[in-house]
Amino acid sequence: MNTAAKFLILLVVVLFSADNVITKVYDPCDLAKEMVEKHRFTKTDIADWICLIRWESNFNTSEIGRLNADSSMDHGLFQISDKYWCVEGQVDGACGIDCKALRDDDIKDDSICVRRIFRLTKQRTGNGFDAWAAWKQRCQNQNVQSYIAHCK
Repeated sequence: MNTAAKFLILLVVVLFSADNVITKVYDPCDLAKEMVEKHRFTKTDIADWICLIRWESNFNTSEIGRLNADSSMDHGLFQISDKYWCVEGQVDGACGIDCKALRDDDIKDDSICVRRIFRLTKQRTGNGFDAWAAWKQRCQNQNVQSYIAHCK
């Protein structure tokens, strides 16, 4: 097999592997700015969100969590569960989204879903961040401002 044929086969494999999703690992300051300016997150809560994202996905939009005890998986930057909120391979779930869309570099749809989760959890518990175990374990009652203190 010649070099051109090998290259073509490699290109096809790359294009059709790993869900063919474009991913991004955010800088915390850039993410905080984008979330406030483009996706309607409040400045008041942004440090909590950045802390949550740090511990849920380490700022990686393509993150897929380990299999949960209830056989669900968590997806994307915010680690949104496929138990209720998304369905793999179809636009469905409480957020009306394909889980694959939560693992790409466009966080607009993730932001809409995560604000819905936050709002519904806040109605139920009084604190929207209660929906995320990582926030409760790593961010609640902590100095979350330290996650954005160096941002300009």
